[in-house]
Amino acid sequence: MQRIPTEWEQDVAAIYVNKRRLVRPDTNIKKALVFTAVFVLATSMLVWLIHYVLISAGIVAYLPSGIQEFYGAYRFSSIVIICALVVFIELFFCLKYAIIGMVKLYQHYAPEEVRRRCLFMPTCSEYAIMAVRKYGCLIGLCKSYYRLVCRCGGVLYQIDYPWDKKLKKVETEEELST
Repeated sequence: MQRIPTEWEQDVAAIYVNKRRLVRPDTNIKKALVFTAVFVLATSMLVWLIHYVLISAGIVAYLPSGIQEFYGAYRFSSIVIICALVVFIELFFCLKYAIIGMVKLYQHYAPEEVRRRCLFMPTCSEYAIMAVRKYGCLIGLCKSYYRLVCRCGGVLYQIDYPWDKKLKKVETEEELST
């Protein structure tokens, strides 16, 4: 069950929501497409390099016989498996940045009236970035999903950070309006 925010929390969140300057991150579709193309090109080169090293260095000969037979008989399937492993490993290290990039694209292109609907401090998109940075992709996305689906909406202004459950009265009206 959700707790009802205090009057102070509602006032602070209302000032933040209504007087904040909407930040449009310096990103665009062109940058996203360039990064995607670089990612695909790097993946292709890495797969080709792994395949080349496996063949030219004779590493396949040291693998178990079942893998050697499969690699010899099904060369294309072997390359696809290597590609899948490389993409999985790359996503493990890069997915966090891809998710943050997608949220920043949303922040850049979403109309102002859509972005001003959020009654939370921080906004849902800012919350998603903070949660993914702090907790990683899986937990950060779960926290963001819960915030968007279960908590967002309604008529009360609220303060809700991904990590902070206890608030301190340190913000003033001047700090929030800047």
